[in-house]
Amino acid sequence: MKLTEYRDRSRFIEIAEPFLLKKEAENNLMLGLIGAFKRTIPAADVYTAAVVEDGEPAITMLMTPPHNLILSFNEDGMTETILLETVRALVKKGLHIPGVVGERKWTEAFAKIWSIETEGRAEIVMEQKIYRLHELAQRKRGEGKFILAELAHLPLLTEWMVDFMNYTNEPPITALQAAGRMKQFIAEKSVFLWMAEGKPVSMAKKSRTTKNGICVSLVYTPDEFRGNGYASSCVAELSEHLLKDFSFCTLYTDLSNPTSNSIYQKIGYQPIQDSIMISFSS
Repeated sequence: MKLTEYRDRSRFIEIAEPFLLKKEAENNLMLGLIGAFKRTIPAADVYTAAVVEDGEPAITMLMTPPHNLILSFNEDGMTETILLETVRALVKKGLHIPGVVGERKWTEAFAKIWSIETEGRAEIVMEQKIYRLHELAQRKRGEGKFILAELAHLPLLTEWMVDFMNYTNEPPITALQAAGRMKQFIAEKSVFLWMAEGKPVSMAKKSRTTKNGICVSLVYTPDEFRGNGYASSCVAELSEHLLKDFSFCTLYTDLSNPTSNSIYQKIGYQPIQDSIMISFSS
């Protein structure tokens, strides 16, 4: 087993991308970030590494601080020994990891070993499921209209983004930071709204692209508008729009929210992998 860290992102992409594309939808998070690396120079503190066993990647790792370390495993060749040696190598290098996210079985095992080796705590933040959509099963929409978000919506969508980040246990974000990111999303024409009675009631965003797919993210409906099918209509309309250019859409759900999981399956999304987010503390 050999752990290699890559300051040369092109070398990491060369090693990791063919491996990740074998399960393109499941690996949409890391592949999406790799796609971004191809378009822009990543920040200096972006961490990329791979564990190679018998000439094949066993684990690929990517971290964009302050976010968690993303883990992708070659499940056919993974062993507890490889995992133990990997964690020990990372600890020896003094790498600071706020948490991990990845396929549930091996990510949980990684976190358990990490907490033992660092004498720290590992806490489950969110149990997730990854879904994939090839074809819409439900085309009926609720009352309302699907539109592209505009700059006039920025103040409201800034509030929604702050609420969304808090709701999903993402790293804290200020209103100023949210406004900056949302302004960029609007400029990129990536945020969409469902309108009811002339006002925005739900939002969704097209996000990371991979070779054949694209992710739907930032799905949010304020409390006062929930239970009316607005999120379902918004996601269905956006997904149908995206499937004109991509073979499939993916999205993540929080398993503690049975309503959203049910909604997406009715639209036609199929579960493909259990994922987990775990945070570390001393």
